[in-house]
Amino acid sequence: MTWSRIYSILKFIAKSVYRNYEMIKSVFLIFLIMLSLILTWSLWTLKPNYSNLEETRTLKKEEVKDLKKITDVIRPSQIIYYDKNSYRGMPANEKLIDRVNQVLANTKFYDSKNRPSTNIDEQLKNKEYIEVIYPTDMTADIYSQIFNLTSSGGTFTIPSADRVIFYKKDTNEVEAHIISYTQRKMITASTTFPFDSLKNIINNAKSGVLQYEPFDVERDTDQGAEVSKRFYFPKERFMLNSYSYLSRTINDDTIERYKNALFRDPGNVKSGNTGDYYTDESSALDVNRNSNRIKYTNFTQGPDEDTTEQTRSPLFNSVDFINNHAGWGNPYYFYNLDPASSTVEFLLFVRGLPVIKSDMEMKLGWTNNELNEYQRSMVELDMDGDYSFKPKKVKLQSAAEVKAALKEYDLTMVNKLAVGYEMTHAKGQENVYNLQPRWFVNYGPNHDWQPLFRDSQRPGGEL
Repeated sequence: MTWSRIYSILKFIAKSVYRNYEMIKSVFLIFLIMLSLILTWSLWTLKPNYSNLEETRTLKKEEVKDLKKITDVIRPSQIIYYDKNSYRGMPANEKLIDRVNQVLANTKFYDSKNRPSTNIDEQLKNKEYIEVIYPTDMTADIYSQIFNLTSSGGTFTIPSADRVIFYKKDTNEVEAHIISYTQRKMITASTTFPFDSLKNIINNAKSGVLQYEPFDVERDTDQGAEVSKRFYFPKERFMLNSYSYLSRTINDDTIERYKNALFRDPGNVKSGNTGDYYTDESSALDVNRNSNRIKYTNFTQGPDEDTTEQTRSPLFNSVDFINNHAGWGNPYYFYNLDPASSTVEFLLFVRGLPVIKSDMEMKLGWTNNELNEYQRSMVELDMDGDYSFKPKKVKLQSAAEVKAALKEYDLTMVNKLAVGYEMTHAKGQENVYNLQPRWFVNYGPNHDWQPLFRDSQRPGGEL
């Protein structure tokens, strides 16, 4: 094709466009209008697919395998059976505790009445009873989660209580006293509690049943001396097992898991100079590799002037938070609630006993339903693996010895007494932990745990 031929074609096209300019302009304008209508309609009817975003938001929740309910983290610390002559119980017996929890979940409480807490012993002296003791005072909203409470004939308005005593009336009906010695209050309710069934478990047990003695801390009142706290100690020396467990390796992946779970946007997290301090614009994570412990601080909680905003129990908030932020790891159970600071504490439990070590505590603080601080250990014992360490028998002190040791303490400052495990590293084995049972006392305004028996008794001092 010659250049003259190409020129002729281009000239023809140009003349055609010129002659039909108005028509071409109209067609192009109609096209633009139609395109605009189509885009507008698409925008109005758009249904975005958020599946990928949703997967990202719920990833942390999906990773948590050990979700807990309130009833899963509350358990009695002692079960005592009184047969009109003696007190009996079974220390560190998980099967009994689990059975009692199942029974209580199906027990109805009704026709409640407020009564004074005085002369309880006189009322129950000639009756059999089963006393269910919890590790701390619990408010009515917590009891409403673990018990089937009804308000027929009265209301369950007791501020807090740490024990429930079930006893049989002369009519064989079973009543319950929900008691707070510290608050000097009590509620009595009719129940459907299967008293004989639980009594038979203890009576028919072939081993592990011990005789106990009560120990009362009294206070002076206008009506005379009154029980302010009550503890039960085994009457004679008794044997428990010590154990050793492997722990799962703590590495950078462990820290990364908590970073991803605790920060809203892990990609926006900056590391401090040491590499063990992480922060974004609203929170911080401090990792202590020496104690294998983390502390997460939230800086965005609201002002605390209006305390009426604390509309939900800190315990409920704590369980929800742990469920949605990397989970529990090992079996932790509710052990303390400080109403003044809205602080909730959980302790690790192994074979029916708490591990009483500050480095292993799980602690959450709240203000107006907003988390202030979350502390926990990164140590996870391999409790599901093959048990390769042989248990060793340990003899613990009797009631008389415990009472003698308590003479060194101001009893008004003794908050709790418990048998628990002291947790230490095995020599030369970084990932092996030894659990040694011993007596502990929770003492002083800061509720510090310390061994009850030691070479130098210094109540309230350092361990």
